This record gives sequence, C-alpha cells and structure tokens, in this order.
Amino acid sequence: MAHEILSVKMYELDKKLEQTHSRIQLAESMDTERLHQQIQNLRQECQESRITLENRLRHSKTDCVMKLAGVYDQVEAAVGKVLEAENINLKNKEPIFGNVLPGTEEKILTAEYALDFAMQAVNRALLVSLQAIEAQRLEEKKEAEEQ
Repeated sequence: MAHEILSVKMYELDKKLEQTHSRIQLAESMDTERLHQQIQNLRQECQESRITLENRLRHSKTDCVMKLAGVYDQVEAAVGKVLEAENINLKNKEPIFGNVLPGTEEKILTAEYALDFAMQAVNRALLVSLQAIEAQRLEEKKEAEEQ
C-alpha cells in the first residue's frame, strides 16, 4: 500500500516541480504587468493549497502529522514575518550597482535559499518515505512468519 500512495505523491511532486521550473523560465520573459498578475495568481494558489492541506490535516489519524503541521505553521508564519519586515526595510535603499537594487539582490538570494530549503524538504520526505516502506516490509515479513 505504501508504494501506491508514495508513487502518487511522487507523481504530484514531479508535476509541481516541472510546473515550477516552467513558470520561473516564463517569468524571465514576461512584461511587468503580466508578471505581477502571475504573482497574484500564485498567491491565490498558495492560499488555496494551504487551506486544502489544513483540511486534510484535520482528518489525519497520526499525532506526528498534527505536530508537524503545527511546526510547519510556525515556520510559515516566521518566514512571512521576516520577508515582510525585510521588504519594508529595503524599499528606500540606493542601488548597489547599475539598476540592481539591494532589495533585488536580496530577493534573488532569498529565492535561491528557498529552493535549497525545498530540496532539504524533499530529502526529508525521501527519508520518511523509505522508512515507511521499510516498516511496511517488516510488518509484512512478521505477518508472513506468523502464518
């Protein structure tokens, strides 16, 4: 059973990563108005997916998932506060060089690290997935030995 569930989730992750890659590439060539609209659309998508996840978590059968959800919410709130505070503080800074503002450079670096954090989350998800598969196999082996 773990294999089927994890396969579906991996397919969803693959599609989301493909979409993310494509959207970043397309954004490079968009005019400012279209890019702003894409950002607004993505904010709405993020809000909707967050609500969907929260609803799914309410029906979770595991205490561990509920605890992780609480920690995730704390991290999301902290990240939001830091980014909001930095955006406020960066608005009036002078350009470092050419037309690149310090805020622009910081946003690029922040995006880079956000992708690094996403990779770390994927690694953690892989570890938990492998542990789930191992647990299922051990349980199946135990059941087979009892018969």
